[in-house]
Amino acid sequence: MQRGILCADIGTSSLKAAFITEAGTVLKFIRLLFPQPVQAVDWVQAFFAAWHILPADYTVEAICVSGNGPSLVAVPQNRRVPEANINSAGRIPKIHINVDRHLFSASLPPDDVMNGIIDAAKNDTLFLWNEPVSQGLTVSGQQGATVPAPQDGAASIPPTGLSLFLPRIAAFRAKYPDVFAGAAQLFSGPEYVSYLLTGAAVTSLPDPRYEAAYWSKEELFRFSEALHIDTDRLAGLLPPFTAAGTVIGRFCGIPVIAGVPDFIAALIGTGTLTAGTACDRAGSSEGINVCISQPHRAEKTLLLPSVMPDLWNLSSVIPSSGAAFSSFLVSHGFLGNDYIAAMERIAAEPFAASGAYPATFAGQGRAFVEELAFRIRHGCDLLEQASGFHPVYTLSGGQAHNAIWCQMKADMTGRTFALPAFADGELIGDAALAFYGLGRGDNLAAIAQRLIRIKRYYEPEPAAAQRYTEKYSRR
Repeated sequence: MQRGILCADIGTSSLKAAFITEAGTVLKFIRLLFPQPVQAVDWVQAFFAAWHILPADYTVEAICVSGNGPSLVAVPQNRRVPEANINSAGRIPKIHINVDRHLFSASLPPDDVMNGIIDAAKNDTLFLWNEPVSQGLTVSGQQGATVPAPQDGAASIPPTGLSLFLPRIAAFRAKYPDVFAGAAQLFSGPEYVSYLLTGAAVTSLPDPRYEAAYWSKEELFRFSEALHIDTDRLAGLLPPFTAAGTVIGRFCGIPVIAGVPDFIAALIGTGTLTAGTACDRAGSSEGINVCISQPHRAEKTLLLPSVMPDLWNLSSVIPSSGAAFSSFLVSHGFLGNDYIAAMERIAAEPFAASGAYPATFAGQGRAFVEELAFRIRHGCDLLEQASGFHPVYTLSGGQAHNAIWCQMKADMTGRTFALPAFADGELIGDAALAFYGLGRGDNLAAIAQRLIRIKRYYEPEPAAAQRYTEKYSRR
């Protein structure tokens, strides 16, 4: 019998799930694509479908879900609260855990329980983080953003600081006024699935310093005034904060752990939790991150709190890097995910110290990845100048599976990249949070390090790195 955590990460186009043991062994990995356009119920069905794939002799010790944000799900007022054995939120001390009592086989819950949850979810409304809004609707959260009120034409939104959620809530109300009016609560992705499993309505906060990125009483009041919404009504739609990594309830007796946004989960799952550690999270977009001990802002970087108290995360973001490369492949007749075959042809194109590459697929591909790598290099330069660290960057995300690109990235940036045995950092981060919530350690960073196994390092090949350094310096 194998014991571990059922981890799930809700992405934009798919759900990824894994069964991970306390030793860090990933016994099962599952990725299920959502139908398009995706609905809230699709998340729920994919979660149960992933669970169904687990072998019957796997024992689920806990469940932890992460996901993209700030996606929102509106639960209507006539919603039946899921029937569950709900414990009050809070960390369960290790001495209070009865191992035999809290371990359950991977066999799915009774059909009537699952079907009841799925049927209820069909009435819930999903508003994805990237869902387009009406023309003229601005949801950036910047000062002076304008969101038309459903009845009154337009309303000026006051400054929202760092809040990622309030602008999307305003856009949700503008696009779906009837849904908003009939909503009992609004959830982000991980909290929504956890609510369906436990009936516990909470907003998982990675760290108290993240409140500004969600909402505060003062911001709720300003938004309510600007959008002509009763303050109590808006506050009542938003579940109260609870600390990430706590047990928020149980589903069929299995502890459900408060998860985090996928970005935070990836930081945990790559071990970017002590000063000087770093990661490169690359998928549709790319984020380079370094953990620092003092808050230090730098040009073209983003400073956010770490999930670890008293530490911070400094990041440089390359938007749509992977998405742009997929589009490039499609435009040349490749499948959008046929990266390995494409990179083999691109890598075979001879290096050009100056001048343009030929107007062939390989030549233009070489120019594309070289430009992308130089943008990554610039981001690393900014982070390292600001932090004083020259770290090894732990890889996470789909691009980490392409060995040719990882080596080219090392050569072109002059940096060393560490490839974990399991490169989906979000799921490793979920497992670390779950074991922390179960009391399997007092330090989240130490738990994460136990789960991370580095498979290989991509180091710059000296001669190639020198050529790229010279070319980069001439830009």
